Amino acid sequence: MISLLSLLFSFIAPFYKNVYRPCVYTRSSPFLEESSLIHSLEPPSGGSLKLLTNLNAGSWTYNWLMYISADDTPDFDEHYYMDYFNMRGMSNIYTNANFFYLGYFPENVKCNKGPMYIALFELLHSKRVFNCKIIVENPHYIMYNSTLKEFKQELKQLTDSAYVFFKYTDLNTPGQLRYYLDWNYEIN
Repeated sequence: MISLLSLLFSFIAPFYKNVYRPCVYTRSSPFLEESSLIHSLEPPSGGSLKLLTNLNAGSWTYNWLMYISADDTPDFDEHYYMDYFNMRGMSNIYTNANFFYLGYFPENVKCNKGPMYIALFELLHSKRVFNCKIIVENPHYIMYNSTLKEFKQELKQLTDSAYVFFKYTDLNTPGQLRYYLDWNYEIN
């Protein structure tokens, strides 16, 4: 009986050995060449809209909050504080794949201190809607002319090429009304 079972298992065992073939690549292999390492340090190109993570958005707004709270900076309006607190809270809540954080880096401004604007968007798959929930402005670039109109145009091009509808009705709240009116009536 035992010899019969060992004979049966001798045919089955080699079959299962070849099913699982681990394929492990070292993480540093793309950077072994010196030219690859140099190219990996270059900032990404591809336009003025950059996809951020919720952690990036939370970190930027925390840095901006610390900047406007410092003693040596000029006084800022209350709505800046509320925007940064709201974005920090939302970046901790809206973390799944339906929410996108986009940073706007205009090409005519040297953005060494972060994106000029960060916006949170929700993608509603069933309705094919890309809905803006909140926008925050970088306090380092307040002295520049507003580029909200260009930001909206870039977003419109993005949504048109993706065949989704661009909506910003969630900005029609007391804290975000200035952005809603600016985008709705294109005030500049």
